[in-house]
Amino acid sequence: MRRLHFLVGVALAVAPIVFLAGCRDRGSEAEPAPASPSVAADSPSPVGGGTPSTDSNPAATSTPRPLQFETGTTRGTIRHDGLERSYRLYVPTQAGEGSNLALVVALHGGLGSGDQLAETSRFEDLAEAEGFVIAFPDGVDRTWNAGACCGGAARTDIDDVGFLAVLIEHLAATLPVNRERVFITGHSNGAMMTFRFACQRSEMVAAAAPVAGSLEIPVCTPATGVDLLTIHGDSDRNHPIEGGEGTRSISGVSYVSMEESMRRWTTGFACTSVPSTVVEGALTTTTWSGCAGGTTASLVVIAGADHPWPGGKMPARTTSLQGTPSQELDATRAVWEFFESR
Repeated sequence: MRRLHFLVGVALAVAPIVFLAGCRDRGSEAEPAPASPSVAADSPSPVGGGTPSTDSNPAATSTPRPLQFETGTTRGTIRHDGLERSYRLYVPTQAGEGSNLALVVALHGGLGSGDQLAETSRFEDLAEAEGFVIAFPDGVDRTWNAGACCGGAARTDIDDVGFLAVLIEHLAATLPVNRERVFITGHSNGAMMTFRFACQRSEMVAAAAPVAGSLEIPVCTPATGVDLLTIHGDSDRNHPIEGGEGTRSISGVSYVSMEESMRRWTTGFACTSVPSTVVEGALTTTTWSGCAGGTTASLVVIAGADHPWPGGKMPARTTSLQGTPSQELDATRAVWEFFESR
């Protein structure tokens, strides 16, 4: 069985202004994103895309076009289901035409944004150091339709599963990434969306890592195995680990407990083992093995942790919205080390 290794103690900035499925965020509006590059969901040739081209001679040999991409931070849009959807993208500076990099999709929480999650998690710093691509898409009305939650995206039944699938296909076609090493993570409402996408489009991701969120669809119906690492604090007052509404939640949703979330996941992925539990300081890790395709599912509970992304810092003025981040786990590095080991 593949083992998980977590590094503790590297302080990361955590969503200082994000609602994250349970708390109000009046200041996390993303800066206006440039409209380029953009691509329609049904476009046969995504921007920069490596699509074979031929001339009018049927005997001509098809020659793939070279990929065209920028390193560093860029922003783009992609059209899906009649909506122009935006995302922030980071490609490490060492990336080249012949690279074969992992792709991580990171989903902000409710009333957050891709810019907010990128800036407060510092995932881009790790992407540069470790050499992976990371995308931070934006939800409609700053929310994700994760099933029972949240906000405008759920009320209007936005096709976020379809949007993320189109985005992944576009990035895989236009960047030097390994299609077998596509991963998804998210915080709170973004964690719920992570759960949903991994259940419903399991063939597109190798592993998923929801943080401080639950599985808010009633049945998980994967087509193939997906490794899971989920992280939750036992003192979360925005999204209680035992489920229901938190004392700081304004979403109006009675959340599924993490116990029930893991039951739905392990049932859907046909995990056969009796779970094992390991306690290391403030971290209690419960792991199921023998899941579909030889995958595993792990739940890490952080003693005393509230809602913010673990391992980060928040300005004092925003701690009343989410509490104080736990420093018992560097969630950004833990998530990447989990992905890297797949």
